[in-house]
Amino acid sequence: MKLLIRDAVEADLLAIVEIYNATVATRMVTAELEPTTVGARLPWFREHSPDKYPFWVAESEQRVVGWLDFKKFLPRCAYRPTAEISVYVREDFRGRGVGKCLLQQAVTRAPSLGITALVGLIFGHNESSLRLFATLGFERWGLLPAVAQLDGVKRDLVVMGRHCPESYAAGPFVFAELRGGEQARGYNDCMNLMHTLMQYRHEPIHAQLLKIRDKYSMLHLDVLILIYHFAKICAGHIVEIGAFVGGATIAAAFGVRDSGRKKNLIAIEPGGSVKHKRLGTRNIFRDLERNLAREDVANSVMLIKGHSFKPETTTAVDRALGRDQVGLLILDADAAKRRDIDCYRQRFADECWMVIDDIYGADSNEKITPSRADVDALVGAGLVEPLGFYGWSTFVGRWRGDTG
Repeated sequence: MKLLIRDAVEADLLAIVEIYNATVATRMVTAELEPTTVGARLPWFREHSPDKYPFWVAESEQRVVGWLDFKKFLPRCAYRPTAEISVYVREDFRGRGVGKCLLQQAVTRAPSLGITALVGLIFGHNESSLRLFATLGFERWGLLPAVAQLDGVKRDLVVMGRHCPESYAAGPFVFAELRGGEQARGYNDCMNLMHTLMQYRHEPIHAQLLKIRDKYSMLHLDVLILIYHFAKICAGHIVEIGAFVGGATIAAAFGVRDSGRKKNLIAIEPGGSVKHKRLGTRNIFRDLERNLAREDVANSVMLIKGHSFKPETTTAVDRALGRDQVGLLILDADAAKRRDIDCYRQRFADECWMVIDDIYGADSNEKITPSRADVDALVGAGLVEPLGFYGWSTFVGRWRGDTG
């Protein structure tokens, strides 16, 4: 499917209203309780302009299949740099990357419009939209409980927001080829992760994680930043296999803290000793506990001493998770990556973020070679979507479901 994103014109309004009206009866997307008309929507449409508050349509084979519009967040002048956005997609084109492509275009084009922050107002029970916004770096900035009544049912309103890059050179239109949504989704996700890393370089957490990296981790700083980011935005809980002396654990704990949401962070470490010129230790588990306490995150982490694949460890993880799923897996243990993933795959949420170390290197060795083979096999089976290599040797991807 070829997708063109362009400025909307009045001739598109019939298709725009049809897409909008199709969502009214679902009681998932809009607070309108009755369908609207082209005539009623014309003044609203004319409030937009390409250089201030644009209105875009996504077009496939000369057919409008989705749309996105910008509007004033609040009327006072001080709020001018913040805009509210809404995204709607035709029912038969949902889940194919159209909404994500529109939203990504909004994030990247916002600076050229003088917009530094974007806000989306989403019903709390609209989980698919909340996931879409979270995937592109939006965070929960607010909750308005039970402010809407839809057919007698009280519904929450969630405020999803994100700050935009300071500048970005983007052309006026996006032209992408979507194959069931997967190709464009993977490309956009890779680009979004790179933009995310660039943004964090200007935030205080960058300096904090640089210190954590120097004191406690062999991972690259970019990997720690992504672990922090994933822990902050993921919808599920977090499992780390191979915590070592706590660098990645601390980064994830900071992410959970800054998310403002309750998430279980489970770190598994068998202990032992390591010879290393910078991070050598005679007692890994003792130093792990000490470092978590030193960074004031010990109460945020459930430590399990043992091997990840042992029945007593998997039972402890199951007990801690209850019925909930894992939204982030951090895997930095031995070479048996497939073994560890198989132990916990039934607990992974669809689109669970995965950070797996020791997958790439200039020279193959007894750890990298089997680790890479395991990950390649998971990717080849369609179970894991690759999103690139970061730092020195760390694979980042996302779980795409279990084929059984």
